[in-house]
Amino acid sequence: MNEALRNTLILLTFLVIAQTGLAQTSLQGKITDADNAEAIIFCNVALYKNGVLVVGTETDLDGNYSISSLDPSTYDLEVSYVGYQTQRVVGILVSAGRVNKLDVSLSQGVVLDEVIVTDYKVPLIEQDNTTSGGVVTSEQIRNLPTKSIAAIAASTAGISSRDGENVAIRGSRTNATDYYIDGIRVFGTIVPQSEIDQLQVITGGIEARYGDVTGGIISITTKGPSNELSGGLELETSEFLDAFGYNEANAYLSGPIVRNKSGKSILGYRLSSRFLFQKENNPPASDIFTAPKSLLNTWKRTQPERWAALPLQPVSFSIAKMSRH
Repeated sequence: MNEALRNTLILLTFLVIAQTGLAQTSLQGKITDADNAEAIIFCNVALYKNGVLVVGTETDLDGNYSISSLDPSTYDLEVSYVGYQTQRVVGILVSAGRVNKLDVSLSQGVVLDEVIVTDYKVPLIEQDNTTSGGVVTSEQIRNLPTKSIAAIAASTAGISSRDGENVAIRGSRTNATDYYIDGIRVFGTIVPQSEIDQLQVITGGIEARYGDVTGGIISITTKGPSNELSGGLELETSEFLDAFGYNEANAYLSGPIVRNKSGKSILGYRLSSRFLFQKENNPPASDIFTAPKSLLNTWKRTQPERWAALPLQPVSFSIAKMSRH
């Protein structure tokens, strides 16, 4: 009984910590009239993700709105009010641990079945951002010619990674880089590249909630379950192109478990896996020539004293030709 209670308390503690990290991510702004810049009160604001309504709210008496406890991701914001043209802002990048700002101006006049769609522009100066680094979205990751987390993070200024291995931030040791997945610090294997919704790299001005960090932070936000049943399979191999034998397979399955009366998924699942196999993990830069076994056996019989002095491993030569005397 005591063991079960202790495990339950540990689980609840981790959930509270993760929820606290998410609660610090919010989207705020002000809705105004495009003609006179006056605030529009009680304006309808709806936030969508992948075409699914996430949350809705209204503006206050000053025309301000606030949506908190958001998962870092890319959203669409739709603003509507009686007597004004409905406007939708697409591709809003919500970064982790920040108060993201977005102000919208509505034009008067109503056109039936017409919505003004505008692209989100990343602000040049983020007022509450005291950190330095960068954010890589899932769309950007999809277009990169690499599948390594270290190589993706190395696309941010101030980060170095040798051959896609461990990351060094601003000259620090590689073991000084801390990794977080959905707000929880992790060690060891990182999630597959296909499951990353957003990757945030913090190189300086690290917040107190991360604790004592001597290098930098790589924070990963994973993708959530989809509103419809979906799946994918990706296969990649170099078996027929080179002798190194690089083979990789990625697969995922996602869908809803429980829906509400309006058909929206309130509980879902997302399963993913990755298989990686390489015949040669460290290919040489130049050709390596190995003596055939028949020659080694002959040498062992004819010159046993020299053979005994050699290390017990195959003999290889990095020369173009071999001559037998």
